[in-house]
Amino acid sequence: MKKQTFLDLNDSSTNEINFIIVGKPNSGKSTLFNNLLKEDISPTGDEYGLTKTLFTNSFDFKDIKFVIHDTPGLRRKNKIYDKDETSRNQKVLKLINKIDVALLLIDATENFTKQDFRIADLALDRKKILFILFNKFDLIEDKRRFRSDIEHFLETNYSQHKEINIDYISALSNKNIDSILSKISNKHNLLKKRIEKNKLNNFLKELQNNNKLPRVKSIEIKPKYMVQTDNQLLSFKVFINSKKRAPKIFTRFFENQFRKKFSLIGVPINLSFISSSNPYSS
Repeated sequence: MKKQTFLDLNDSSTNEINFIIVGKPNSGKSTLFNNLLKEDISPTGDEYGLTKTLFTNSFDFKDIKFVIHDTPGLRRKNKIYDKDETSRNQKVLKLINKIDVALLLIDATENFTKQDFRIADLALDRKKILFILFNKFDLIEDKRRFRSDIEHFLETNYSQHKEINIDYISALSNKNIDSILSKISNKHNLLKKRIEKNKLNNFLKELQNNNKLPRVKSIEIKPKYMVQTDNQLLSFKVFINSKKRAPKIFTRFFENQFRKKFSLIGVPINLSFISSSNPYSS
């Protein structure tokens, strides 16, 4: 049996990925945790909210060390009446700051809820790679229609849908789990991507030449110059031709086009829009 570990998450190597399994109670988090480790470490069963401890362990997959954290179910604040549960939830929220990837597990036989959106927002706000996994997918009869309905729902109801990864699993029967681990690895590798200056600025020219830029009060805001900064995240500075702050309609449009152009769907990026008449000013 592997020894349970509590590691320094701030000292991760390039071949190590820290990830957390989050979600509402009884979504299958502990089942997935045990399945990945091939050991019964985290308690499972039909009883509501069995997991009351943060479990941490690790396993290897394709020469990558995955450090995995199982967590108690996150309920809405107005549903919590126990101080211990409040304390556990606070620990989970702090842990999200330190990991690389968040797996939000949702029971496919239940509806997507506001609490699921809150948990997703939490991970995205902290610039984490987010996978929304619909568990118990083997219990869904019309799988094609279910996939289509879910993806349409998120595209029309969740403005950050291009920042997330969606997939379908069965934690109990180990369906699609290895594929998820490979996708996590691929997305994590994207964070190291470097884009040459000429490619960035050719992208800006394409936007302008194709007349795709939105207008704000009949004024067209134009990106003039773009550079990638040396942060851990995929971070970029975009200099625009306006002295005013870039409006949300522009920044959202720009981000969507940028993600599509450089295949950056499902990973966190940081775009800083610099308002300046001189694109080379700091």
